[in-house]
Amino acid sequence: MPEITVLMGVHNGEQFLAQTLASVAAQTFEDYEFVIVDDASGDSTPQILECAAADDPRIRVLTNEGNIGLTRSLNRGLGEARGEFVARIDADDVCMSERLEKQLSYMRKNPACVGVTSGYIMIDAMGRELGRTVDPLDDWQIRWLLGWNPPAPHPTYFFKRCPDGKTPIFYDERFRTAQDFDLWGRLAALGPTHRLSDPLVKYRRHDGAITHSKRYEQAQNCAEIGHRNLSVRLPQEVVEKLNPLIEMFAYNTKANGETVKAAAAGVNAMLAHDLPNARLHGRWVMRMTAGLLADAILSRGGGLSSPKAVSAFLWHARWLLLPLAGAVLSDPGTAFKSLKNRKRA
Repeated sequence: MPEITVLMGVHNGEQFLAQTLASVAAQTFEDYEFVIVDDASGDSTPQILECAAADDPRIRVLTNEGNIGLTRSLNRGLGEARGEFVARIDADDVCMSERLEKQLSYMRKNPACVGVTSGYIMIDAMGRELGRTVDPLDDWQIRWLLGWNPPAPHPTYFFKRCPDGKTPIFYDERFRTAQDFDLWGRLAALGPTHRLSDPLVKYRRHDGAITHSKRYEQAQNCAEIGHRNLSVRLPQEVVEKLNPLIEMFAYNTKANGETVKAAAAGVNAMLAHDLPNARLHGRWVMRMTAGLLADAILSRGGGLSSPKAVSAFLWHARWLLLPLAGAVLSDPGTAFKSLKNRKRA
């Protein structure tokens, strides 16, 4: 049996598919199977996969008779997987050559860990670098993040196929988008997870990506999943105070004087709970919280278009302005992306 199952779902992926296949074939760790689910592609994807499978016996192609979507396709692949570990990749992304080796090494050295993601390089359709994330995250930080976002893009995921030691894990088919967020939240409930600093994947952002074309649906799913994760981590009264922020983060409410005040109050309650438990992560929590609140109010809630909302933010979140400046300086790419998302909303 192979140690690793590399898992990919693809629908009409001819534009970047050859690059992805080549990056997996170039791995320094070779004991893997590559399970690819072709979700009824109508372009040259089937022919590309047929040629690749003929050249590499580790590739197994499963073809759906009709288009069933990414989540169900991934579950079909998981049902056929034989590896102890699963490494996800998408048909428009690129693995660095040491990706499997480094993620497997971490899991072997930390047997209690149920999953590990990695740093990544964001690229555009032409392969040009847009930015990179190379900060490691420990289990405490990831559990904090899971109230709002997954710890890294889906194609960086590497996890135990049977995280409880007995039962294979599958994606929740209720989620056509954000299925990765849901999966990592459930993994984290079973054991510690981690994010490596090494950028092991080139993650492509382009207009055809699901995260762009279905952004609103994804925001609603993320709100549901994040609320569930927050309810695991925080007292219920704190979660209730966070509801105004959650609604704005999901694009459901607009920023005005009252909603900004309520969102800031929720953040204050969360910080009162988190900071005494943050140990070495106090500054990190402050920066992340400041960025979260600014994104929700100024970007997702449309606050930048309202002088009153901006004034309310500057007043009610005044204690977070210095950490916010630190967050922007440490990750200007994310701040710029939030502004771009505001323009598209």
